[in-house]
Amino acid sequence: MEHATAVASLPALRRRRRDQALRERTSLSLRADVLEAAKEIVQAGQAENLSAFVEDALDEKIRRTRRAALYAAYDKAASDPAFLRDMDDVGKRFSNADTDGL
Repeated sequence: MEHATAVASLPALRRRRRDQALRERTSLSLRADVLEAAKEIVQAGQAENLSAFVEDALDEKIRRTRRAALYAAYDKAASDPAFLRDMDDVGKRFSNADTDGL
C-alpha cells in the first residue's frame, strides 16, 4: 500500500455533510487502486465516509469543469472582433460615469 504512508501523514479532517439534501443511491465501477486509495483516506479520517469522499471529489471536478468552460468562453470572446467592438462601444458610452461623484 504505497498510498498508506502519504495518507497517514495528513492531518485528520472530519467534515459533516454540508447539507441533508435528498440522496440517491447509485453504483460505480472504479479502478481497484483508486478505490483502495479512497478507502485509505477515509480510514485515516480525511473523509466522513466513502460516499462523502466521492461526492466531494465529484463536486470539485464539476467546479473545475464549469470553470474551464467559462474561461474557454472568455477566450473565445476575447478573439471575437464583434464582441470587442461592442465592449469598446460600451466603454466609450460610460466613460463619463467614471468621474461621477468626484
